[in-house]
Amino acid sequence: MRVAAAALFAAYAVTAFAHPAPNSIVRFEFEAGGARAEYWIPESELDYARAADPAGDLPAYLLRHVAAETTAGERWRVAIASVRGTNYLGHPYIVATLTLTPPAGALARGFVLVDDAVTHEVRNHRVFVVARHGAGSDLVGALQYPANRLAVAAR
Repeated sequence: MRVAAAALFAAYAVTAFAHPAPNSIVRFEFEAGGARAEYWIPESELDYARAADPAGDLPAYLLRHVAAETTAGERWRVAIASVRGTNYLGHPYIVATLTLTPPAGALARGFVLVDDAVTHEVRNHRVFVVARHGAGSDLVGALQYPANRLAVAAR
């Protein structure tokens, strides 16, 4: 009994003092002609993932790993509007602003997000996806390897 209690305490102590890796957050706002996203990616996780795919600058990298499509598989146009660095809760983050435009004839109220910018290499990394509406926001879901697709819709 004492051995089991000591083992349980040791496991708790390791968990309690462990420094968890930061995760990513992508927040979508729907507009008349598409969507706009603010994608917060921890630099440490992004650096590790980019080591496996170092070609080009950061916007080119993101465009290779982040996409949107209709439920029928038609690609939305994704563009990087800006990239900046910031700190949040003691971690350096890259914040990329993306614009997403649906293909001709497709509705601009929803799409399937395809994203493996970090998760293709950092398998325990999570990308939390939020959709803003009016004065509030909803957690749509999260992506973690092997999942790299998530339906996102305006409310």
